[in-house]
Amino acid sequence: MKQKIVITGGLGYIGSELCKLYSGETRFKNIIVTDNRFVSERVKQLRDWGFEFIQASILDKDKIKEILADADIVHHLAGITDVAYVKTESNSEQDKKIIETAIDGTNNILEFIPSHCKIVFPSTHVVYEGFEETKHNITENEPTCPVLTYATSKTQNEIDITSSGKNYVILRLGSVYGYSTDTMRIGSMPNLFSKMVSQNQNIKLFSGGIQYKSLVNLIDVARCFKFMAEAEVKNETFHLVNEQATVKEVAEICQKYNPNIELISTNDEVPNLGYTLSNDKLMSSGFKFLYNIKSSTYTLFFV
Repeated sequence: MKQKIVITGGLGYIGSELCKLYSGETRFKNIIVTDNRFVSERVKQLRDWGFEFIQASILDKDKIKEILADADIVHHLAGITDVAYVKTESNSEQDKKIIETAIDGTNNILEFIPSHCKIVFPSTHVVYEGFEETKHNITENEPTCPVLTYATSKTQNEIDITSSGKNYVILRLGSVYGYSTDTMRIGSMPNLFSKMVSQNQNIKLFSGGIQYKSLVNLIDVARCFKFMAEAEVKNETFHLVNEQATVKEVAEICQKYNPNIELISTNDEVPNLGYTLSNDKLMSSGFKFLYNIKSSTYTLFFV
């Protein structure tokens, strides 16, 4: 029988890239992509590749139960990504939507995946956003300290997944950047800076851009999801980051492609002073990164 792979949120930023990696494997894999949206061009591409697309919400228990029957691998990418970065941006209505989708939706997935199935799940580096001082090379054993709703929901997801008794790999993603032909996440700092530079806009650096960020390229993220699905790895959490930089350092890389723009320091609120995550555990698994911020920013700027 063909291996059955389900990708939830498959029309999104990461999901679109992950689907491309599986595009040549439908002869020997049954690949089902779900999303609560229907984007005709992307769906047509999936069907041309031999994927099955099902428009469905992860909150629809009956439909999710049917989709997940006999699944061998689930890449659970569905979730709300339009989230607040600081307290002043948050609102109760959006917070409620984030919690419902993240927690109830993920628990639906856990309830209905078969006992042999492996779930590969994206958590986030912002589970550490509550640090009052800058910490570097944080390992996976460091206790989380979420503050905002997005981070607290991801922390709860980690608790629910690790206590579910199901096979899992949790990937705590750094700040994901990179160009996608299907969809872009402009909220990502490197993506935003590259767009601003390409449009001759000056870059404002909150508090001078002193925040530290752990970064990872979009394609490497998709590659790592597939790697973990196929590897003899289960019941582990990894920090999926490739390099560390301050916000100012990323801005300076972008500025090299357009020296006419200026970097302007402001006194705007920053959510924290930043921190960096260690990827030693991930590297010991055998995964290798292919992209870095310098080469990717070049692509972002000139595409």
